[in-house]
Amino acid sequence: MRTVSIFGGSGFIGSRLIAHLAKQKIQIRLFTQKKIKANHLKVLPNLKLYEYQESTDLKTLLVGSDVVINCIGILHEDKKNSFHQIHALWLKKLTHTLNQLKIKRFIHLSALGASKEGPSNYLQSKFEGETYIKKNLKTTAWTIFRPSIVFGEQDSFINLFRKLLNFLPILMLVSPQSKFQPIACEDLVEMMLKSLQDKKTFNKTYNVGGPKVYTFIEIIRLILEASGQKRIIIPLPKRLAWMTVWFLELLPVKLITRDNLKSMSVDNIVNINDAYQFKSTLKDLAIYLKETR
Repeated sequence: MRTVSIFGGSGFIGSRLIAHLAKQKIQIRLFTQKKIKANHLKVLPNLKLYEYQESTDLKTLLVGSDVVINCIGILHEDKKNSFHQIHALWLKKLTHTLNQLKIKRFIHLSALGASKEGPSNYLQSKFEGETYIKKNLKTTAWTIFRPSIVFGEQDSFINLFRKLLNFLPILMLVSPQSKFQPIACEDLVEMMLKSLQDKKTFNKTYNVGGPKVYTFIEIIRLILEASGQKRIIIPLPKRLAWMTVWFLELLPVKLITRDNLKSMSVDNIVNINDAYQFKSTLKDLAIYLKETR
């Protein structure tokens, strides 16, 4: 393993992954559509930044890569980016290039609950992307990680509600009984790193979560407890939740969408936690919140 190429590496999980990879004697190529989003990584050794667009020839970009890692993903669609385009068609294009170049190793970050029959476009598109990987890659050993919600210093889930609870005296909570199994970013990254050269992980999909299952309302209460705040939480019934989310979609900043709500209609938990194949102990969300309050 001499050269690792990463897409989506300027995001929350990708940034931590690159920080750990930079400690090794390898060349890291980070491909991003906006270099400014990756400025915080420029100080890392052995890292080269490349800007690319949809029209860029992937084959030219990836020549000489030993490993390719894909962390690209979105939680909300917009006029320019759809779930189908980002989670499925992108992987169709990428896997075709991996085949052409005969790149030996590919790591993909998907999502827990990805399914052809998933209730949301998000989950269906994640599954479609996985299908392209399994069907298209002939000589490339692939590994897919499906995490539950991921928490850490720069996450967009826990930190969002931390900020909201700082100034909202009352929180209207949609889908309060939805279940999650939050996994620490550092734990997930460690699993991805361990899988890079481990042949036992080749051509396998791993459903990974943290050590405990929490409902949405329990997570909110943990955040409040850790911060010492008291707020009024009002669980919304399904119909009112749907109307509230429809209204929130009209705001310029996307907090939650109806597609997100559909994803929350199924529990985001694992039947068998594959994370324990990589680590014997996992960081619990409650402990993390107390440590970082």
